[in-house]
Amino acid sequence: MESTKKQRSTRPRQGRPRDSRIDDAVLRATVELLDEIGYARLTIPLVAARAGATPPAVYRRFPTKVELVYEAVFPTPPEADLPLTGDVDTAIRGLLVASIELFASPAVHTAMSGLMAELPAEPGLSARLLGRLQGSTYVQLQRFLDEAAAAGRTAPGVDARLLLDTIGGTVMMALANERTLDSNWVDQATSLIVTGLAR
Repeated sequence: MESTKKQRSTRPRQGRPRDSRIDDAVLRATVELLDEIGYARLTIPLVAARAGATPPAVYRRFPTKVELVYEAVFPTPPEADLPLTGDVDTAIRGLLVASIELFASPAVHTAMSGLMAELPAEPGLSARLLGRLQGSTYVQLQRFLDEAAAAGRTAPGVDARLLLDTIGGTVMMALANERTLDSNWVDQATSLIVTGLAR
C-alpha cells in the first residue's frame, strides 16, 4: 500500500494542455496596446481584456509585464534560420538589415525604453529571456563564425553573443540618434564590422 501511494505521489500530474490560441491572442493584444498606449500604461488586465482572456490566464503564461512584453516584441522562434548564406560580408549585411527591421518596428521601439528601465531591477531575467528566445540563434551564428575562422575568412575565437550585441547595439543607437539607416549606412556598418572580424 505504501509503495502504491509513493508511486502515485511521484507520478507527474496531468493538466489541461496550454491553448496556443490564447497565447497568440495575448501576444497580439500586447503589440496592439503598445502601439496605442505605450509601455508605461500597458497592464496585464488590459491585455487580458483585449485578448478575450482573464488576467490569471495571462499571468500563468507570463508572470510579469516584462516577460510578456519581451516575448511579444521579440517573437523570433529559437529554430528560425539566420541570414548566414554566402560570404562574411553578406552574412553581416543580412544580420544588420534584420536588426533594423526588428528595432524599427513601432512596438519594439515603444517597448525598448520600458524594458531597459525595468530589466536591471530583475537580475538574471534578461539573460534568461534572451537565452530562451535566441539560444539556437547563437548556436547557428557561432557555427558560422567557427567555420569562417577555420577557412581563414575571420579571426578565430569571435564570440557570437558579442557580435550580435555589437550589431544590435549599433542599430539601436543609430535609431535613437535618428540616423538614416539606408543602404549607405548599412554598407559602412558592414565594412566596419567585417574589418573588425578579420583582425
